[in-house]
Amino acid sequence: MKLPMHAVREVLRLATDSTLSNRAIGRMAKLSHNSVRKIRDHLALSGELWEDLRGLGDDALAGRLWLSRKAPVNRKARPQWINVHEQMKQADVTLELLWQEYRESEPEGLSYAQYTRLYREWVKLQKLSMRQIHLPGDKCFVDFCGRTVPITNPATGAQSNAQIFVATLGASGYFFATAVPSQSVADWLMCHKRTLEFFDGVPRYIVPDNLKSAVIKNTREQVVLNRAYAEFSDHYNFTVLPARPRKPKDKSLGEIGVQIVQRFVLARLRSTTFFSYEELNEKIMYWVSELNNRVTRTYPKSRTSQFREIEQPALQGLPEQPYSYSQWVYQVRVGNDYHVALGEHSYSVPYHYASQLVDMRVHGEWLEILHKHKVISSHRVNSERGTSTHLEHLSPSHGHFHDSKPEMLIAWAETIGPQTLIYVRNNLEQRRDFASGLKAVIGIMRDVRRGVIPALRLESASAYANSLNILGSERLRSILRNESDLRTVARKPVLPIEHDNIRGAQYYASQGDEPL
Repeated sequence: MKLPMHAVREVLRLATDSTLSNRAIGRMAKLSHNSVRKIRDHLALSGELWEDLRGLGDDALAGRLWLSRKAPVNRKARPQWINVHEQMKQADVTLELLWQEYRESEPEGLSYAQYTRLYREWVKLQKLSMRQIHLPGDKCFVDFCGRTVPITNPATGAQSNAQIFVATLGASGYFFATAVPSQSVADWLMCHKRTLEFFDGVPRYIVPDNLKSAVIKNTREQVVLNRAYAEFSDHYNFTVLPARPRKPKDKSLGEIGVQIVQRFVLARLRSTTFFSYEELNEKIMYWVSELNNRVTRTYPKSRTSQFREIEQPALQGLPEQPYSYSQWVYQVRVGNDYHVALGEHSYSVPYHYASQLVDMRVHGEWLEILHKHKVISSHRVNSERGTSTHLEHLSPSHGHFHDSKPEMLIAWAETIGPQTLIYVRNNLEQRRDFASGLKAVIGIMRDVRRGVIPALRLESASAYANSLNILGSERLRSILRNESDLRTVARKPVLPIEHDNIRGAQYYASQGDEPL
């Protein structure tokens, strides 16, 4: 009889009034009069009274009134559901395929509808960590524990709280845990690096929570990752799938993993005093290994065996070079002098990026400045107070002012040639009026840069001017204009003039031989 027990109780209570008919009781209990009649017949056959049955539970009451249905006899062979569950973790394996293979060995076995219904009922009876089916090598869930572990400084006795990072692979439930000083970006990436080295492979996806070290912004429209985390994921070739805010089911396996580590590992360390992170991590690794090797009554395979059988072969290989951490500074506005500050030192960018927002990445000894993910400037990091400026970053007007310095003019003359260098030095050092000499050299340099004076012609003209000790830009321009430096002076031999009125050299040579 498929009647709810609360309705049966109501009928039994009303049946104590013998004046009520079956139809009257049916209307009051919202049952048919035939159902009321059957319940009354069962009560009469049992010989029980309602006062004796009132305190019984539903199962005991159904047994006393012979209302319990006999459990059906399982005449059809059933598969081992745990093996079916393991097969479902393989790529492209479906319940229909597994049912077809089952029917090949058991032709008179369960129908497909029975097979799927019984499998889903079995899954519901398992632990929460088994409800989701994840493909091998597919996802790794990561998070920090809510609990921390104190680290005592042996010298001062001061305590700091160690953050416990937990990673859980989806298919095998294989755990990793480590302790770091903080939840900063550097420690977050260090935890991931240790995790992937412990797994000796890389999953396709990593599912983190929305802490700022991982995710800057997570909305329905877009996900903005921390730049260093995005760079890390690109280096190791995995995709970051952050859980949706306030959606714990997106990372349920990570939540369960954190809870298990807290109860199985951290609870055992609650009375231990640790003086270093190395000592704490050694203990954590010992108990994590025990947890991974543990076999439960509800699941007869350890996490380690599942990891080695199905998960590890599906992981991607590690890159040849490990990740080197880069420090990022985001959304820094460039000053009007087209410099950005890092610490006490300022670094230049091309002048047309003035007042723009840029990101800065410190990688080893070098600083890279990026605008819209494009590197626009790089400098060697300098921790001293000062300024680093590349000449090519200067605006045209500022560049001319910068180039008007004597040392910059001499450096420019060296690029033209040795004769030009001598000419510039003579104008800057030998002229009494320094300003006029400086102005002359600046004018010549400007004409060269504009293409008015070719560099080769300047070197030739400077050599000619140096030979005659000529200074000043106007006389140099005259040499260039008249091409005086290109002329070769050809001297013709002077022939003696034959004339009667000209005595000649012989006459004067003989004057001294005459007697006085």
